[in-house]
Amino acid sequence: MGCLAVMGCAGMAQAGQDAASKDTSVPPKPLELQPGLFVLEGAVNTGVLVRDGRALLIDCCDSVTPDRLAALGVQSVEMILCTQHRRANTAGAEAFVARGAELAVPGNERALFDNVEAYWADWRNRWHLYHAQPGPEVLARSVKVARTLKEGDTIAWRGLTIRVLDTPGATTGSVSYLLEGSGSAVCFSGDALYGPGQIWELYSLQKGFGNVGDYHGFLGNRPALVASLHKLATSGAAILVPSHGAPINDPKAATTLLETRLDALWRNYTAISALNFYFPHLLDETKDDPMRMKPAATAGPPSWVQRVDYTSFAVISETGAALLIDCGKDSVLDTLQEWKHDKRISGVDACWVTHYHDDHVDSLQRLANSLACPIMTDRHLAEVIEHPQRFFLPCISPCGAPVARATANGESWTWHEFQLTAFHFPGQSFYHSGLLVETSGQKVFFAGDSGAPSGLDDYTCGNRSFLGKGRGFRRCLALWRELQPGYIINQHQARAFAFTPEELDTMDRTLADRERLVAELTPWEDPNFALDPGWVRLYPYDQDAFPGSICAVDAQFTNHGPQAAKAAVEPVLPEGWTWDTERSSANVSVPARTEGWNDASSPNPDAAARIWLRVPPDAPKGQYVVPFRVTWNGRYLGQFRHALVHVL
Repeated sequence: MGCLAVMGCAGMAQAGQDAASKDTSVPPKPLELQPGLFVLEGAVNTGVLVRDGRALLIDCCDSVTPDRLAALGVQSVEMILCTQHRRANTAGAEAFVARGAELAVPGNERALFDNVEAYWADWRNRWHLYHAQPGPEVLARSVKVARTLKEGDTIAWRGLTIRVLDTPGATTGSVSYLLEGSGSAVCFSGDALYGPGQIWELYSLQKGFGNVGDYHGFLGNRPALVASLHKLATSGAAILVPSHGAPINDPKAATTLLETRLDALWRNYTAISALNFYFPHLLDETKDDPMRMKPAATAGPPSWVQRVDYTSFAVISETGAALLIDCGKDSVLDTLQEWKHDKRISGVDACWVTHYHDDHVDSLQRLANSLACPIMTDRHLAEVIEHPQRFFLPCISPCGAPVARATANGESWTWHEFQLTAFHFPGQSFYHSGLLVETSGQKVFFAGDSGAPSGLDDYTCGNRSFLGKGRGFRRCLALWRELQPGYIINQHQARAFAFTPEELDTMDRTLADRERLVAELTPWEDPNFALDPGWVRLYPYDQDAFPGSICAVDAQFTNHGPQAAKAAVEPVLPEGWTWDTERSSANVSVPARTEGWNDASSPNPDAAARIWLRVPPDAPKGQYVVPFRVTWNGRYLGQFRHALVHVL
């Protein structure tokens, strides 16, 4: 896909980890755990071993500069050990490797250090995303690797012995480093845990298991992480130093509490999961759990609702006109043409789209072209369908299509003998709609993929299904309670279902308890920060530009918390690129409890910082990865997100 380039480590001022009132222009003081063993705060904790003016680093945040190290007596860095591949932990390494430092990385993740161009060139890491590993927080360009490490390896460095432990969880190849010397053993444990009973965030645990892939793998890396926690607890370490969070002085108690909380969340999740319907034996480990909801009753839909093919249904009027619901496959068009030929329908008046996933939208443009069929959907979803390149989301299709009508929540109109009412229906995904169709006392609710007789389709964090009263699936449950549809249709299921008030109560209570469990399990002020990888996102994610042009990238922020927040961003630019600091708005205040998008029609829109980038006149054509440093309420989060610019 052409050249990829990103500028190396620059000396960004380190932001503190407390409230926004803290002076973030001054790096926090280093923490000395033992003589010659320091921890430097940053987006992540960087371990610094110092002997005779030489240093060994464990991880390397881009806030670690020669000046900060010089204050510890460091004249040069000889080696860097990485616990994982993600940018927050590794973005500072390039500058020291260029000065001669040797880089040692987890063996299972080597290609994400010294061959990242292959990752960024792989079309599968951009479109039709059904995998969550390794995730997008990959270095923007390759860095030279001197050595790979695995379980049982040891590093001897200036009289110290460092033992390698495989501790997968936060990433599938994560390792930890146990320092054994004259003092108490100290283990740098990456993101295996944040603190006693807590983990930094949950979306990194998205991983396939059994016979399902990553898309269905909410908490799928939990068993691997629990095994890693056991290993850390029995490693002999007196202190664990996590990537995020303060050093932990009682590893066994901290890891035991985390395992207990992870198990509680898993029971809560499996109790009302749609996976129990789609894959009946996948979650057999909790099949006898009294928390598990019994499946709702099912029935065939009314005669005026017909399944077309794949994920498509049609509402057929007595006039012969059809209203199509979703169009993800060309076979849907073939069936509709056959129906027209056989006089089963006179034509297709419109297509309503429930959500943006590829298996529901891939053939929309062909539908619009071949049948002159207008496309309708909720306004939260419309732009994703029209301009998918602007977004980075699971299961996203590159096939954009025009939306003729974008509806407001609750908007209602008549179509032949039917009354149609459109809703924003943020269940399986935030970018999701629902359509209520009523006639002759019958109510059918087209719910896309949001719901099954066994519960809820909320198994993919990247879909942005929020917790909280009035949000996510709790909003959907309240809507079903109010509307009382006799038939709920999931586009993947031949039979309809409906929930009783008692079943709605069960799911609502379970989600309310889930909010509490995630709040205990993670350190954020609201649990949605730990579940929603899109709370910070760059827009457009992917855009074209020409040499010598200027382009804008917005850093959009969803504030899930109860208080207004301050955010700041800074681009890490390819060589020769600049950004217009006067025209840009790198700092932004974000109101409390924003909705999740920043459209002007939102009652409480997200806020955005806009950065104007200048492409140099001699920029070679190709794809450029542009990471952005992000600071949130005084805490530096590292090169947390990135955008793609294609120079044409």
